[in-house]
Amino acid sequence: MNAHFQLNGFVKSNEVCSLHKTQKILAGGNLICPMCANEFLAAEKSKQQAETNKAVFEKHIAGAMLPDRHAYSAFSNYQTRTQGQANTLNQCANYAQRISEKQCSNFIMVGSTGTGKTHLACATAKNLLKKGLKARYITSEEIAQRIMNAWDRDSKDQSEEAVIYEFAQYDLLIIDEYGLHDREKRTELVHKVLTKRYDSKKPTMLISNFTLKKLKDDLGDRLWSRFQHDGLTVVECNWNDARVINQ
Repeated sequence: MNAHFQLNGFVKSNEVCSLHKTQKILAGGNLICPMCANEFLAAEKSKQQAETNKAVFEKHIAGAMLPDRHAYSAFSNYQTRTQGQANTLNQCANYAQRISEKQCSNFIMVGSTGTGKTHLACATAKNLLKKGLKARYITSEEIAQRIMNAWDRDSKDQSEEAVIYEFAQYDLLIIDEYGLHDREKRTELVHKVLTKRYDSKKPTMLISNFTLKKLKDDLGDRLWSRFQHDGLTVVECNWNDARVINQ
């Protein structure tokens, strides 16, 4: 039979753990190794933390409102057939890294349809979401509509100012399809969001089918200057439409 004795408040046995070579203690009628017990508790804590992190990530990914078509878009599955595509991929990956390091700078991708701009934007968002940051994808038309919808509501927290403030809170706001909306008033509303993010020192990724010159003209001198203030990366996607190529 195993001998038992009291030591430091625990009933210890002369039975030794074959793994850790330490004496087992009597707990709940069972002999256990303290080191095995600690490793089990650490593993359980790690498992619980992983489950918590997963839940937070899933909540953030849902809040990011990424298009269903890009549910699996990532840096790793973006196809680079040209040097321009490879450069754009690297620029986006580097930008995600800078944002994760709390650097406030903006990013512009311009070019024709089917060049993978939205794919890379969503990949950038996912990269940040996995690091616990909050990113949001939205089109410029949707931004304008959200603000205009607030005009018809009586609730104070749904005012125009509240909607604009909401868009200023994300660690990264991705505005896609800039320019594909009715002009004048809607453009002014999108510019209000861009200005608020500038004032809040929050980075923005702006995507458009405009040429770079047309985008500059549309933003105007003042907003274009602000967009460059904390650093700006500009990528022109001038390769062929991949959607047509793959058909």
